[in-house]
Amino acid sequence: MSEGRTTTRLPLLVMGVVVLSWGAGPPFTKLVTASPLVGVFIRFGISFPLLFAMVYLRGGTVSPALLKRTALPGIAFGINLIFVFATLQEATVAVLSTMVAVQPALLLLVGGPIFGEHATRKQILWSGGGILGAAIVIIGAGAEVRASTLGLVLAFAAMLTFSVYFVLTRLARSTTNVDPIEWMAGINLWAFVAGAVPSIFFVSRSDWAEFGGLDWLWIAIVAYVTGVFGHVAMSWVHGYIEAARSSLYLLGMHLVAVGLAWPIHDEPFTLLQVLGGVVLLGSVTAVMRLPNRTVAAS
Repeated sequence: MSEGRTTTRLPLLVMGVVVLSWGAGPPFTKLVTASPLVGVFIRFGISFPLLFAMVYLRGGTVSPALLKRTALPGIAFGINLIFVFATLQEATVAVLSTMVAVQPALLLLVGGPIFGEHATRKQILWSGGGILGAAIVIIGAGAEVRASTLGLVLAFAAMLTFSVYFVLTRLARSTTNVDPIEWMAGINLWAFVAGAVPSIFFVSRSDWAEFGGLDWLWIAIVAYVTGVFGHVAMSWVHGYIEAARSSLYLLGMHLVAVGLAWPIHDEPFTLLQVLGGVVLLGSVTAVMRLPNRTVAAS
């Protein structure tokens, strides 16, 4: 296999793995019974030490300059996870997925001004098809899609804060050669700070006492599979795939999330959702066949 073909296919393969790992995040996060601030504190409290250990075992370092660059996206990521945990206590997995599915449209709008990634008509067309397919997958459960007004507000906030984190990470990976593990070590440290500061003021002893038992297993899956593995892989992918394009690929994670929510939370998977999945996967496949106009990072 030639180097060019490897460079083209490997990021797509890693992207597929990210879709699976991130799709598993919401259903397992919903299993955690503790308050959002407690969940976020422990999630990043067990992930950032592992990432720092990985950095130093590889002979790397998290420099003050890198910590400065990861501050804003890291804080955005930490706040995002607070909103995600809170949303899943007020709404079904499908509601959160519905709101997050809007992100590719947002990325199409900001991709040009920020990254110089001006979408073609075909990309816009197929992206619209992908968003439509994701919407069908998500709302196809009908009456089982449940949320309070607070849940809807929290889901919208989760989408916005994740978009900020996504854009800032893509911007860093597109302008300089940043080691993905070092980058995510800094991100997770600042995300921990973002969760720890409000925890000091708003978390009571009874809130901490709620966390225990199987919560440790679910939070470990979220922290290490969706978090450390998935986000390090996505940080690497950002150096090779346009933000608007990769955001569209990530719509596939809603298929995974809704599919897992069926056996785990008894949120149904219907024939209409299967149809939406076909539309979604068809649109993603079409975008994958369009020429990639970015240059891979070194």
